[in-house]
Amino acid sequence: MSLSLRKRGWLVLSLLLLAGLLTWVGFSRGGRPLPTGPLVTISKETTYLTEPLRPDGYVDYIAALNRQHSRGVTPTNNAAVLFIKAVGPAGIKPGHRAEYFRLLGIPPLPDTGDYYVPFDAFAKSAAAKPRPAGQKIVRQEELMKQYLAASGRPWSREELPLLAEWLAANEKPLALAVEASKRPRFFDPLVPEGAGTMVGASRETMRLNTDLGRGLVLRALLRLGEGQTEEAWADLLACQRFARLVGQGPMLIDALVAVVIEGLALSGDQALLENAPLTAARALRMREELGKLPPMPKMVDAIDGPERYMFLDCVAAVARGESPMFEWGVPEEGPLESLRDPAARSAIDWDLVLRMGNGWYDRSADVLRQPTRARRRAAAAAITEDIEARAQEAKSWKSLALDALINRREGMSRRIGLALIALMLPATHAAGEAADRSAMNFEATRLGFALAAYRADHGAFPARLADLVPKYAAEIPKDLFADADLRYKLDGSGCLVYSVGSNGKDDGGKGHADRKDGEDWDDLAVRLPAARGEKGAAPARNAPSP
Repeated sequence: MSLSLRKRGWLVLSLLLLAGLLTWVGFSRGGRPLPTGPLVTISKETTYLTEPLRPDGYVDYIAALNRQHSRGVTPTNNAAVLFIKAVGPAGIKPGHRAEYFRLLGIPPLPDTGDYYVPFDAFAKSAAAKPRPAGQKIVRQEELMKQYLAASGRPWSREELPLLAEWLAANEKPLALAVEASKRPRFFDPLVPEGAGTMVGASRETMRLNTDLGRGLVLRALLRLGEGQTEEAWADLLACQRFARLVGQGPMLIDALVAVVIEGLALSGDQALLENAPLTAARALRMREELGKLPPMPKMVDAIDGPERYMFLDCVAAVARGESPMFEWGVPEEGPLESLRDPAARSAIDWDLVLRMGNGWYDRSADVLRQPTRARRRAAAAAITEDIEARAQEAKSWKSLALDALINRREGMSRRIGLALIALMLPATHAAGEAADRSAMNFEATRLGFALAAYRADHGAFPARLADLVPKYAAEIPKDLFADADLRYKLDGSGCLVYSVGSNGKDDGGKGHADRKDGEDWDDLAVRLPAARGEKGAAPARNAPSP
């Protein structure tokens, strides 16, 4: 995640203007010999890490990350070992497999086996199968509709037979996924490619993490539809554990994928709350099991460490003439192409560029360390405004002329640094919002189990959330997005507890799934039906929470 491409339009102009200046600065060395060895200083202030080093003297950030995240990991405690056995090696490029499995500490897997089949591949295969005369042709689009229709509600084999067939075909991989979720560590190695930079590191298994989590939730919903509440809960809890394991990955994308997987599990939890008859003891046990889960990953850990390393690694790659930015589709014409010339590269103060990057990553990490959401928003906005202000200054003709005539090396270096920062600095506020939504959704769902327990004991819901304390909940969580109490509503059909979500507005419990005509409904809601034979709440002692 980085600043939007629309906001980076200034880079095209300023960098194109730099093309001639960089070439002139580079060749103005007058034939002096070019420096040998790394063009960066290895130090905490510049490269941040000082070892291990590549053969060319630059920091090997991929080796450093693999070393950091594999400490204490063995083939028997690493969930990624069972995960790859579940999905197979097809997602790993053939040229990467030997190194990948060496880092995992297991022999390479065979190309074919009883591996997980993603639903899109299953749907394509099922649609291509010949059907008996008179039997309706199954279209791939219809299968995908069934797949989506089963999300978030119980379903049956009779209702969606091909979806049940897909789950049956994946019985062994899903069993491995459940077993993997019980392991404490998740080390999915980074494998270098090409120039050996973090930007080009192989992460082909990432998409399958989410797909496998979705498979667990869909099986839970099938089991829920068949009245197998405990079996459904086992799958949902496995998905929750799996999310936290994926979140152990080093990069920001790992943390964001973990949030997505947890969201899938929470949607299943909420379907269980709406549809399963729970005793008070069972509901409280489920609530307790959720509370014992390890914490979700902290976005700040990824930004302050691996995301910073990726920026520094990218700068080092540009300095040595191996720009990974071309892999993102950035045109090679213009100043980036001029930096391929050794003379132009040697004219840049790469230590200055590295120090600039460290300063901005320090600021980004500090955003997520702010104690309140309001302060995080303000700090993130200040970063965006600061970058845009510097961009406006950098593209002015006056600034360009001063840098060309007076500041030459420093001016050119700062421009290159600012360009790279604008391209790579994570959108910290968006990462923080994703973490906050995940945390709020989790707490609201846990509170739902407390409400289910109260309903089982009293035949109706409490008049106010405070009545859950202390027997059903030690405390009632606050709404992270309003710095206020969670909303709580009662009616004849049951109860609704919700947060106002990122937009800060009370949308009456309506969220993303309720949007129809461009509304921005954003609430995070948990709904529970009234107990059978009962309506509404227990006799009110005080007014309900607002």
